Amino acid sequence: MKIPSTSFSQNNRAYALLIVLTFMGIMLVLFGAMMFNTLSNSNITKRNNQYNASEAAAEAASEKILSQMTHDFEFESLSNNGNYYASTFTPIQAADEADWPIKYSFSGTNSTQTNQIAVSMGNWSTNTEPLNSQYSGLYGLEQNCTLTTTATPATGPAVPATVTETIQFALIPLFQFAIFYNMNLEIAAAQTLNVVGPVYSNGGIWSGSTTITFSSTVSAVGIATNTTYDPFCAGYSGSGQSTYSVAGQPTGGNDTITMPVGSNNTPASVEAIVNIPPTTYQMGTAAAFTTNGQLYLANEADLFLTNSATGTNFGSLMAMGNSMALYYQDSANSPNYMTWVTNDFYMFSNHLGSVYTPLQTNALPIAFSLPITNNLSSFKWTNNPTGTNQLFFAGYSFLTNVLFADAREGWHGGSGPAKPVQGVQIDLQKFNLWLTNTIHNDPNSGSNLNATCALSTHKTHPIGSIYVFNGVPMTTTTLPAVRIMNGGMMPPADGGYGFTLATAQPLYVWGDYNASNTLGSSLSQNSDVYTEPAGLMADSVTILSDAWTDTNTANRFTGGPTAKSTTINAACLEGIVESNTNNAASDAEGYSGGVENFLRMLENWNPGSGKQTLYYNGSIIVMFDSQYATNCWQQTGGYYTAPNRSWAFNTNFDIGSDLPPLTPKSQGVIRGSWGVN
Repeated sequence: MKIPSTSFSQNNRAYALLIVLTFMGIMLVLFGAMMFNTLSNSNITKRNNQYNASEAAAEAASEKILSQMTHDFEFESLSNNGNYYASTFTPIQAADEADWPIKYSFSGTNSTQTNQIAVSMGNWSTNTEPLNSQYSGLYGLEQNCTLTTTATPATGPAVPATVTETIQFALIPLFQFAIFYNMNLEIAAAQTLNVVGPVYSNGGIWSGSTTITFSSTVSAVGIATNTTYDPFCAGYSGSGQSTYSVAGQPTGGNDTITMPVGSNNTPASVEAIVNIPPTTYQMGTAAAFTTNGQLYLANEADLFLTNSATGTNFGSLMAMGNSMALYYQDSANSPNYMTWVTNDFYMFSNHLGSVYTPLQTNALPIAFSLPITNNLSSFKWTNNPTGTNQLFFAGYSFLTNVLFADAREGWHGGSGPAKPVQGVQIDLQKFNLWLTNTIHNDPNSGSNLNATCALSTHKTHPIGSIYVFNGVPMTTTTLPAVRIMNGGMMPPADGGYGFTLATAQPLYVWGDYNASNTLGSSLSQNSDVYTEPAGLMADSVTILSDAWTDTNTANRFTGGPTAKSTTINAACLEGIVESNTNNAASDAEGYSGGVENFLRMLENWNPGSGKQTLYYNGSIIVMFDSQYATNCWQQTGGYYTAPNRSWAFNTNFDIGSDLPPLTPKSQGVIRGSWGVN
């Protein structure tokens, strides 16, 4: 069979070549497009990476300026001039960027000056305003600030980035917190306890009781735990988990709230606010009235009170004089910023053959002295053959020295004896009369200083605070302290301004405190309707019930003294004895006593007649370790039995004008919005 052959013409061969060339052209175009796309993506990625790097550089520059501003804020020297920070502090120094692969120049909004960012600072608010971030729900004096930084690469792709941060510098009144601890906060109340109000700890938080309910935010700088066992006190346990009404609570890892005193925020440094000021801000000097000087309660108080080192033991003076020295403080009275307050209580004698004459001026029992004129506080016998009436005693109607005992401080494993307390005692009822007294019977002076204090035009408020320093030295057998009694009603002359008592030493509150005013009574209630702004600040605060008597003090609890229901309405700032496994041989756990025992007690609150109630309305602030009252808490049934605790946060403290005098302000640096463009 013959198969015919097929032949292709020249035209067919040319057509095939054309098709091949066409496809090759298409492939080259596609390859070129791919290469272009790859190169474009590479450039975009490179620019994007550079933008991210520029953003990081801009943020670093802002943070450097912010760190300087934060430092100044914490040391009470924050400038209100944003240009000071923008022009004085170069954002990134050459040494900082020596190892940077890319160098940058920095500028601010509408600024062409190299290495100067934009810092815009507002004015401090004149009234407390709502705060942002983790401080939501609190009020404070605030200053808003905006930092804007543009970082532009000096080499490589010119891809700048701009970062804008808003910051809120805030002064936060501490008594706005229901509970604030500058150390680990522990709470394991056996009774029902509803905590209404924000809770914050600069340490950690442990809640370990099923009877506790928190109705607001609960925040800690350290860990925040809700467990049966106390992580801060090995071996101590509660009844179980507490209830948190706000979702997501408690939270840990929050920023520290600092106190503007000392070089750090440790409890030891913060304790300085209740102590005698250092020489730099010495009482009675102009420096005491500077911003930093007023951080110390002794400088800020209207009245300063101290006694001699003899206390109740007058020695050779016996009882024939008053060991008290009282001063009025006013920054407008330059150069005599502290004025001795003349006595208002005198006694005379017609003792034959002797008469009192001035023995010496009263020297302050602390590390400084002030001139005291017309001081008739100390006298001695001299010959008086005529037997005429002579001045026998000059003192103050509302002040005296007292002697009683503290079973907790003398516990020593239960063996006692109770530790003697030498106290400076203030009778608030008599103080109220003294404030309103317009007749001052001073045989040596026509002045009426106590009335001048009450009506002073130099200050923007009436007398509302006393700082007390007890000059009696602390020993193993003597505890210097302060006690206030008859405090059911605050000074009526202050027009609702309030009253605060502060001391570096232990404070004892005897009987109802701030339980009523001229309009009505809040006695035996969780109510702040008929109360005034009140504060108590001390090394520790011990409540002595209405039934307390100084003679009814046992070496250890054996059925007495017996307490009676008592009402305390005051914000309390104090120290505690922290949890420590070595606190006492008789207390293996060494528990601090927790928030439930921050108010110390020395009586039997559960007598046969029925359990008595301690009504407390205020704010619980624990800032440092106690320096005087240092014996650890013991289980109930030793030197005391626990009361029914009917406690509540004083919601008046949410209003700036209703805060007690001398309310300390903590510092917060609150980060607001953060943006990049």
